[in-house]
Amino acid sequence: MTEKEFNAIGKVMDYFDFGRVHKVMVALDWKWISIDDGMRVPDECEIRTEARRLLTQAVREKISISTGGFYAMYRNNDDVEWIDLKFVVENWDEVIEKDLAE
Repeated sequence: MTEKEFNAIGKVMDYFDFGRVHKVMVALDWKWISIDDGMRVPDECEIRTEARRLLTQAVREKISISTGGFYAMYRNNDDVEWIDLKFVVENWDEVIEKDLAE
């Protein structure tokens, strides 16, 4: 991992509102599995740890990856590369089929 990639992850970790994510998880009783405690709502430290793990994997492997509500995305354009971290409570997408005549 380059220094720039490491610093980018650090900025995401500094500015992302993990406290808000924790509040949402508590409100929704959103549980993760824990080896020690079974199913439970993670604390903010555990949430941050998982987010950093996902971001690191996304950068190292140049992929997008998700788990537990988090989506960590590595993106690359010809001129710039960036990472994106989201915590998604609801999402929907729909395929729009093209007419074969077009």
